[in-house]
Amino acid sequence: MCKAAGYTRSDSTRQPLPALLLAMALVSCATPAVVDPAALDPALVEASRWYTGETGTVDDVRARSLLERAAADGDALSVMWLARVYSTGRMTYPADKARAETLAASVISAVEQLARQGQAEAEFLLGTAWAEGLGKPVDAAEAAFWYRRAADRGHVLAQHNLGNIHFAGTGVVQDAALAAQWWRLAAEAGDAIPQYRLGNLFEQGLGVSQDREAAMRWYRNAAGRGNRDAAAALLRLGAN
Repeated sequence: MCKAAGYTRSDSTRQPLPALLLAMALVSCATPAVVDPAALDPALVEASRWYTGETGTVDDVRARSLLERAAADGDALSVMWLARVYSTGRMTYPADKARAETLAASVISAVEQLARQGQAEAEFLLGTAWAEGLGKPVDAAEAAFWYRRAADRGHVLAQHNLGNIHFAGTGVVQDAALAAQWWRLAAEAGDAIPQYRLGNLFEQGLGVSQDREAAMRWYRNAAGRGNRDAAAALLRLGAN
């Protein structure tokens, strides 16, 4: 094991996938090839942006369609994203842990290689692998290490997840102020869930000074992207 900035890690792409329904039958016999670490499928990039709300609104249906397009030729990062959404039931996908684990196992080596080459999306996905047991054993400190690597490169969902784990104290020190810092970065990029969570911190005065107006501002940003919890918070606060 080695350590950096308080986060630990251990040292340790394409494959045929003509359609999502055939993925489970084909992933086990394919050998992913190394891809340019700087190259990301544009459909995957857009899928992530519609998923978070960086486009201005959250649209899981559109995100799912784009993700399936990106994964159709077996792109390792896109297949790992499929594993991620099946893992807990995201982006309108049903939770299917067995499918998630099989998909992840088929590409984890390629994802890890790209992460070690400095590809931020791969670093984020490797963090997810350690966090959710997708091709890796669950290890919260390893997840934190890779999330931090990606977050330092400006990866929005990695910043989002660092906020989550600092708020909960999962694999890192529990610190609401650090959670607020990471959530703010993701929120400013347009990620609706950190916008809502940042609003909650300002409403309660957790990790930040209590500020009702700031809370309402972040709730409005999140609600405008379709976040129902933020819309409910505005109603509760009597906002117009």
